[in-house]
This record gives sequence, structure tokens and C-alpha cells, in this order.
Amino acid sequence: MKKDEIAVSIVSALFLVYISFISFDIYTSIALMIFIVSPVLIIFMVYSVLKHGEFKGDELDKGQEFGYLDRPKLGKPQSRDYAEQATFSY
Repeated sequence: MKKDEIAVSIVSALFLVYISFISFDIYTSIALMIFIVSPVLIIFMVYSVLKHGEFKGDELDKGQEFGYLDRPKLGKPQSRDYAEQATFSY
């Protein structure tokens, strides 16, 4: 496992424990402690994913918009230049 997967697994498991403690109304002091520490855990997880994670998708072309990796024709300008599409006529 990579470092980012370990961080996500640990934080997710801890939040499942938190949810089970709250649901069954047991160990409320431990649940309160997890709740107080949760922002630090989320920041740690995000930092770990951003530092160690790697993107395996294609790079965006010039003028291509983010979010259309599964439908590449939707993200690219069709006939005109990207700058021309941004202008408005009255």
C-alpha cells in the first residue's frame, strides 16, 4: 500500500469507529475525543494524498476544460478558437 492509501484507510476506519460509538451510544468520551481531533485527521489525510498521490489520467489539451475525461469531445472547443468562443455579440 502507498502512503496516501494508508492515510485514507486509517482515517476512514477511525470515522467508522466514531459513527458506531455515536450510533450505539457507547464510549461517549472516546467519541468526543475523536470528534475534537477530526479536523487534524482530515488535514493530515488531505496533505498525504496531495503529497504522495499521483494522477493517472490524461493531461488537458489547450482549450480543454476539466471534468470531461470520460467524454473527450465535450471538453474541447469545436470549430472556433477558444478566445473567439468567449466573446459576445450584441
